[in-house]
Amino acid sequence: MNQANDLSIDQDVGQPSPDLVRQALRDVVASAEFQTSPRLQQFLTYVVEEALAGRGSQIRGKAIAVEVYGRSIDGSGGRNLVRVEARRLRRLLREFYEDHRDGKGVRIFVDPGGYKPRFSHQASLDDPKSDLASHGPTGGPRHLRGLLLVGLGVVTMIVMLGMWLRPGNDEVGQPSNTTRQAERAALGQQSLARLQAANLADQARGMFFPVFDVKRQQIALGMFQHSTELDPALPDGYAGMAQVLATLALLSQDEDTRDDLLRQASEMSGTALELSPSGAWANASNGWRLAVSGDADEALKYARLSAELAPEDGHVLDLVGIAALIANEPELAAEVSNPTRVRSGSGRFGARNIWGVSQLVLGNYENVVEAFQGAPAAGAPVSGPSLLFQAVAHDQLGNFDEAQRLVDELDATWPDFPSEFLVQRIFPGDADVWKKILGSMAKY
Repeated sequence: MNQANDLSIDQDVGQPSPDLVRQALRDVVASAEFQTSPRLQQFLTYVVEEALAGRGSQIRGKAIAVEVYGRSIDGSGGRNLVRVEARRLRRLLREFYEDHRDGKGVRIFVDPGGYKPRFSHQASLDDPKSDLASHGPTGGPRHLRGLLLVGLGVVTMIVMLGMWLRPGNDEVGQPSNTTRQAERAALGQQSLARLQAANLADQARGMFFPVFDVKRQQIALGMFQHSTELDPALPDGYAGMAQVLATLALLSQDEDTRDDLLRQASEMSGTALELSPSGAWANASNGWRLAVSGDADEALKYARLSAELAPEDGHVLDLVGIAALIANEPELAAEVSNPTRVRSGSGRFGARNIWGVSQLVLGNYENVVEAFQGAPAAGAPVSGPSLLFQAVAHDQLGNFDEAQRLVDELDATWPDFPSEFLVQRIFPGDADVWKKILGSMAKY
């Protein structure tokens, strides 16, 4: 195995030597943040030394449970303990670097989703051993780094200008995004990497609908993952990963895969809430995860809280709405997706579709037809369920020919659409609704 490749190094100016990594490790474990947590000192030391020995890809929760915590390798108790402790470790690392980081030297990360450490190295310009000092002004890494910084600055200016000049979303009346622009400007002042990470996460959150497009969800997941790599301390990427992982779990027909996706979603959601306990997106994402997991009461608690935290954020309201539908609270779904409600944000909202489904559950079939018929013209997402729910509404209204046409279109466009499976997943707490839907389909 190639030890250099196994170190997971972010190369700002080259690979840090094992001595530099160990010095960074000593600085961390000797800090006040870690003095009261000897087990976390051992945890961090173990994973760093394993990585330096070329065994980073082999680090597993079972091994940490045995080697650090003395737990039995049998059962899941040890692995669960390691997951909890890993979250504490990430939090303490973040606090340490917030207090002591001067932008130089080696920084140690243990990213969510695993225990293999990653090292970020930035040498000082005054360091005679640094590649930055050894290259002239027109060649090598110093020149390249300058170009990258200039380029990133230009990109940032373009992004900010685009945000200021971009027209609002015409789907509903929308206030100006002055507050969001100010937030982005502040992020740019703090860190260009953080601004880039926030912009990437914002783009990905606009891809959430149509929910049932698995490939689209997977693309968004990759974008959120990259956002966390650009800035591990920004909660947006973790909240986004949690919402996508929970969505993929909802769509998975394999129970083992579903359980694994929900486990990952729980970890990402936990990290997002640690980083931003009062963040609307973090809370809304957790509410969606809990709804998919079947914990309706807790899901609604987080959903309502996030709607109070960001009453006009269109993406947060969408997460609240779909969580409310699965948690069998159609009134809340109707409230947050009401067509007259003002919402802000960029990208595609699912409010019209959520409104239509809430009206289907509440028995307001004319509203269902109006919502889904107007979706394409309004730029709202269209998918298999859109046709299915329209067909049911027309059937209930006695428009049998139109219901037949919609079912035929569903069969022609999405011939493998798993209607029964998804209907039961979307309405797990309301058997009357999914029986009505499947009964209507059976007629045609």
